[in-house]
Amino acid sequence: MTRFRWIFVLLGILSAALAVRFALRFPWTGTLDAIADADWLLLAAASVANLASLVAKGWAWHLLLRPAAPHRWQTAQAGTFVGAAVNSVSVSVSGEAARVQLAASRDGVPIGAAIWSLVWCRVIEAVALVLFLAAALAMIPTDGWLTRMEIGAWVILAVLALLTVFGAWPRLVALVPAAWRPPLHGPTGILEPSRLVAPLALAVVSWVAQWVTYHWALVATHVSTSAAVSLVALVMANIGGIFRITPGNVGVLQASLVLGMLAFHIPEDQALAAGLTLQAVQVLPVLAIGVALVGAQGLRSFATKRAESAGAA
Repeated sequence: MTRFRWIFVLLGILSAALAVRFALRFPWTGTLDAIADADWLLLAAASVANLASLVAKGWAWHLLLRPAAPHRWQTAQAGTFVGAAVNSVSVSVSGEAARVQLAASRDGVPIGAAIWSLVWCRVIEAVALVLFLAAALAMIPTDGWLTRMEIGAWVILAVLALLTVFGAWPRLVALVPAAWRPPLHGPTGILEPSRLVAPLALAVVSWVAQWVTYHWALVATHVSTSAAVSLVALVMANIGGIFRITPGNVGVLQASLVLGMLAFHIPEDQALAAGLTLQAVQVLPVLAIGVALVGAQGLRSFATKRAESAGAA
C-alpha cells in the first residue's frame, strides 16, 4: 500500500470508530418517539414545497439553456427531477450528469452547452442564496453570529451591485476561456444581466421553497423551532452536502442538522428525528417521480454515466 492509501485506511477506521461510538451513546428512543408522533399531514405539505423548489430550479435552468440549445420546458423539468432522484441513490455529480444525458437524449441538447449551463446555474443559485439570506435575516429577529451573517450577505450584494454599475462584468467574463462563453452568452461572450433576472428570481423562489420545506419538517416532528432555526438548518445542510460523499447525503444531512440545532439548545434526538423525516420528505416523492419518468433501470443507467458526460465536456 502507498502512503496515501494508508492515510485513507486510517481515516476510515477512525470514522468507523466514531460512528460506532455515536450509535451506542445516542438517545435513539427519543428519536423514534419523535418520528412516530410526527404530523404526517404537515410532512406532506413539506413534500409539496420541496417539489415546488425543484420546479423553480428546473425552470431557471431552462431559461439559461434555451438561447444556446432550444429545448422543451418539460425536458428541463424532467431532467431536474431525474437528476434529483439520481442524487438520492448515488454520489458526487451523478445527478448533474443525469440532467445532461436526459436533455441530450430527448431534445438533442449539446452536452457541452448543457454542462456549462449547469455551471452557470450554480453561480446563479449561489447569488440567489446570498440575496435570500440577506432578505430573510432582515425580516426575522437575529443576534450574535446571525447578525454578522446578515451583514456579510448585504456586503456581498453591495459588491455585486457595484461591479454591475461600473460595468466590470464584461472584463471579468473576458477572463473566462472563450470556449466556455459562446454557448451561453452569444459570440461576444458578454454576460447580459437582463437575461439573468428571471433565472435569479426563480432561484430565490427555489430557496424560499426549501426554507418552507425545512421549517414544516421541523415543526412536524415537534421540534421547538423558529424561522431562524429552520434557516440555519437549511444553510448547514447545504454546506455539509456540497461534496455529496454519500447517496442522498444520508448521514451528512442529519449530522449537519444536529450541529446546527445545538446552537439553539435543541436536543440531539429531536434534531436527528427532524433530519430523518426531512430526508424522507425530500427523497421518497422525488424517487417516485424519477422512476415514473425513466423507470428504475433508467435511474441506474443515468447514475453510471457521469464519467461519460464529464469526458464529453
